[in-house]
Amino acid sequence: MMEDMYAVMSRIQEIKKRFGLVQPNAAPRDAAAFDNEVNAQIRDAAEKEKAAGFAERADLPSRENFSISDIKDLAHRNAAKRGVPPGLIDAIIKNESSYNPRAVSSKGAKGLMQLMPSVARGLGVEDPFSPEENINAGVGIVKHLLEKYSGDYKKALAAYNAGEGAVDRNGGIPPITETREYVQKVIRDYMKNSE
Repeated sequence: MMEDMYAVMSRIQEIKKRFGLVQPNAAPRDAAAFDNEVNAQIRDAAEKEKAAGFAERADLPSRENFSISDIKDLAHRNAAKRGVPPGLIDAIIKNESSYNPRAVSSKGAKGLMQLMPSVARGLGVEDPFSPEENINAGVGIVKHLLEKYSGDYKKALAAYNAGEGAVDRNGGIPPITETREYVQKVIRDYMKNSE
């Protein structure tokens, strides 16, 4: 069944490419250029939200009181702003942290989208346990990976889990059991949410 989904998703990507809906692979960017671009996007989004009154809204829950519904709403708004499938971000959060903003992995990744401390710092995230900051940075990373791998969800998710270097060295999903299972689970949850 998973192979059928991959085949369907690959065919959709082929059709998108044929009609010019997917950008071809851009030249690889170095880490500093990527960090600068994502930081600029984070600042722009924060300024737009502040201008729209988002930061001052009294009806927003405090960081400690975010429900799963609040997290999904925040993730969907952020994903939609950046042109990333909201259901994909939801599936990533579910598999990364089970919607726990305070989650910390054994490797030190933090928050809803499990940002590694060095990545969070590089993206200007001051509080990785802040749902807003964590999701904003995580969505920026996912957008970058989807663009880098021409919309190939499997490669983008593998890179999110194991790193771009592992995907590039292997020409796709690396032979890491955890990464292979992660990609399957996220895609399965994404497809389930899209039904």
